[in-house]
Amino acid sequence: MLRPRLLIRCLPRQLHSTSLRYQLKIPDKETLLDKFQFHEDTITIKDSIKIYQQGHNEPSSNYSINGWIDSQVKKIGNKLYFTTLRDCQGNKIQLVDKHEPSLLKGCTSLESCIQIQGNIKPKNLPKNKDQIESPREYEIELNHVRCLNKAGMKPAQLIDKQGINTTYPAEYRYLQLRVPSEQNLLKKRFEVNHFIRQWLYDHKFMEIETPILFKPTPEGAREFVVPTRQLDQDTKRPLFYSLTQSPQQYKQLLMASGIPRYFQFAKCFRDEDLRKDRQPEFTQLDMELSFAKGSKVRSLVQDLIIKVWSTESKAKNLFTWDSQNLIACKDQSRLNSMTYNDAMSLYGIDKPNLIAPNLKIVNLSELTGIESKENPNFPVVEVIVLKNVLNKSDYENDYQTNWKHLLNPNNYNYRSPFGVPITTRETCQNWYKHIPLLSELENSPTSEEIVGKINKSLSLSLGDIVYVSNREPNQAIFENPTPLGRLRQLILSQPETVPLLRETPGPQDDVAIWVVDFPLFSPVETEKQKGMRYPAYAKDQYASTHHPFTMVKLSTIDHLENEPLKCIGQHYDLVMNGVELGGGSQRVHDSELQDYIFKHVLKIENSHALFGHLLEAFETGTPPHSGFAVGFDRMCTMLFNRDSIRDVIAFPKSVTGADQVVKSPALVSDISLKDYHIAQVFTNPNK
Repeated sequence: MLRPRLLIRCLPRQLHSTSLRYQLKIPDKETLLDKFQFHEDTITIKDSIKIYQQGHNEPSSNYSINGWIDSQVKKIGNKLYFTTLRDCQGNKIQLVDKHEPSLLKGCTSLESCIQIQGNIKPKNLPKNKDQIESPREYEIELNHVRCLNKAGMKPAQLIDKQGINTTYPAEYRYLQLRVPSEQNLLKKRFEVNHFIRQWLYDHKFMEIETPILFKPTPEGAREFVVPTRQLDQDTKRPLFYSLTQSPQQYKQLLMASGIPRYFQFAKCFRDEDLRKDRQPEFTQLDMELSFAKGSKVRSLVQDLIIKVWSTESKAKNLFTWDSQNLIACKDQSRLNSMTYNDAMSLYGIDKPNLIAPNLKIVNLSELTGIESKENPNFPVVEVIVLKNVLNKSDYENDYQTNWKHLLNPNNYNYRSPFGVPITTRETCQNWYKHIPLLSELENSPTSEEIVGKINKSLSLSLGDIVYVSNREPNQAIFENPTPLGRLRQLILSQPETVPLLRETPGPQDDVAIWVVDFPLFSPVETEKQKGMRYPAYAKDQYASTHHPFTMVKLSTIDHLENEPLKCIGQHYDLVMNGVELGGGSQRVHDSELQDYIFKHVLKIENSHALFGHLLEAFETGTPPHSGFAVGFDRMCTMLFNRDSIRDVIAFPKSVTGADQVVKSPALVSDISLKDYHIAQVFTNPNK
């Protein structure tokens, strides 16, 4: 294909001469020599202090220290300049320059990269009133400074008056990472990664890298597709890769390959809406074991997690919940489990936050027999009570200011709950009159008996808040989270609320639990229409609750043919503080069963085109196998007590999925797309 070429000789004479006039010049030779002829044998600030303390204060020419100018250079007097050096470990030391002209001249701007030589000595500090001698500090009297790279004005503009800045704009992430506390997060992430690798090596796991370029499959979240220059031989349409959402199918193929225990820190990609615990590109600790049931995998994973928390987390402890008490994991070395149905009934979500385990939902329908008439498919009336949370000095104002916003409909997928603050003695008894779902109680002949039973159970008092909503019946709860589950999630995400409700001994302690016995399939939701208060489901259409490779629980396998929603899957999620830290399952390794699920339950029309490689592998003697995957970014976020996984990723994407440093994603020209048989079509998003 002919490509346009730029021919300088064809340019107009005037334009040609103008461009030559503005040609860049080679930098000054002496400046370049300083930048590139530096000493490679260097020490750190800590090393230099140690050498001095050992009485080996050798000539400064023997030692060089690399670092950055950390504070403005100050001239104190004639031939006396001060500044601060920060080395690669984040340690700082004062520099004293007694030369005229100053050795620091030419690299005085903040964040300039320098290499220094000098004599270290204790600083002359006045004694404190409370101490005989001040804590020992040091300074370096400069003999030589080499400016490796002078910084422009930008770093100084981003530094505040106190000389610090930890909230750099996203496009200057590389400057933020120079802050020792930020860089330390990456160091700790590396240490956790190293610890896990060694643990897995010791437990006979083999680390294997699997491909990132895969093919599009209906595996869950939306995929990132990658165009190729190839055409399909039959249709002549362009062929695409997809970036792997997870190594799921490749690791099952490794089990078919006879690998007994596999793991990798895998890069995964999902084109989904972003939150503080999600990124389009993330790292997953992925593992799979052959000849293993889920119980074996869970045992290994909990051993690893407990070991990681006890080794790498110094300021907090890990607990689990046994339905009655919080138990320190170091005392029993295992994590307890909770069924999906219990999680949904008691906490309204399949990833319950158990830092406040007794903040439970009460099923009023089960307690009294009352049901909601608003939607026959959502008959269960349930309530959650926040005990003694309102300020005694002004109950009503506190509710309006700090609690009412939790009922904002924008926080919910469908309907929001009803809330009643208990601000008077009368409200303690008649709170239900403010709840439309309970309006029929007023006309019921047994209302007094029912209300009395409810009030006795709830034991309301001034300063409480009652929240009420309805949901689907037990054993068929597919709205996840329920309105009260979402409310509970919002309550426990508020920093000012958590201290009132947290039940762990320490303010940073974590609580983990296994959630098991998920429904294997879920009904497919129809598209939400404006004003819909309840999810609606398409008739006889099912989706895998997790993924289509999860094995059915044998006690429910008879439901596969006619009642797939009653099938329980052999899936298990590890939930910590209301976040799914990881998940896994025992897999289907039988080709006929897997093909049946694809075709007759999930109704995947081209299942052999999509998954034929897996079905064929199963027919070659693939052993039973189970696996698990941990969100490694999420794990580090929890370990280091950070609010967002972006804090523990070197170059994270923004909430819009953009990399602000390199400005991606970016436009691609029509000429470039032509090689991939793609044409750009622009549509009006407002139509």
